[in-house]
Amino acid sequence: MQWYMMSRKIQLYLHENQRTGFKKDLNSLKDLFFERILPTFANAELETEEFQNTLWNNLMEQPCSSDTEDYSDYIDYVQEESIRKYELLSLMRYRTIAMWIACMCQVWEQQLFYFIIQEERNECIQYNASDKKKGFSFIKDVFEYHNQPFEKMKCWAKIHELRQLVNVIKHAEGWSENELRKIRPDLFIDQATGKLDLLNLYHSSLLEETIQIGEKDFTEYHNALVAFWDELPERMVSVFET
Repeated sequence: MQWYMMSRKIQLYLHENQRTGFKKDLNSLKDLFFERILPTFANAELETEEFQNTLWNNLMEQPCSSDTEDYSDYIDYVQEESIRKYELLSLMRYRTIAMWIACMCQVWEQQLFYFIIQEERNECIQYNASDKKKGFSFIKDVFEYHNQPFEKMKCWAKIHELRQLVNVIKHAEGWSENELRKIRPDLFIDQATGKLDLLNLYHSSLLEETIQIGEKDFTEYHNALVAFWDELPERMVSVFET
């Protein structure tokens, strides 16, 4: 990493109002998720039952085609459609949790990038354009150069887990999957059977409910991101040779 400075002593200055603003954004995201989004899927069983009743009533209102019509075919059809409806609601709930976990992580990463670029202007630093395009590795490098390595923060283990999970949500199998298995093997074990590895079975993280994530995970990841902003010092200073 290279950058150009007008002074030898540079800093990342986290104003208290900005710290509060970043935390408020994350808190608002969590509150909206639990108050507005998750309740949409809270009554999947009831919604499926209502769908089943509506489907059956519509069939019963149709005129009979013959006196020998086999109603068992109708029963099978209604049951199959009801099962399909419940599975769709369950899958969409799973996808929604995954999507909001990923969104929350990306909001946090963009907060970090915004903060760094803001301090670039304030401290008269010019970061190398190619470094800025490196994404999260650039962010980590900047904080490390300012004597704030992420690995030494108390909240980092959970955030590292979150970032691996987001990559698994996006790409399914790969390096992040292997890393996440070391950290949270329970996320890959089907809760119903206690042993079935659904990701290995389906090779997908979004086409089926293969990762065992829920509201508790969302809350823990949120708390870790908020703790990150709490843990950062107000001033992170480095001295470089010019």
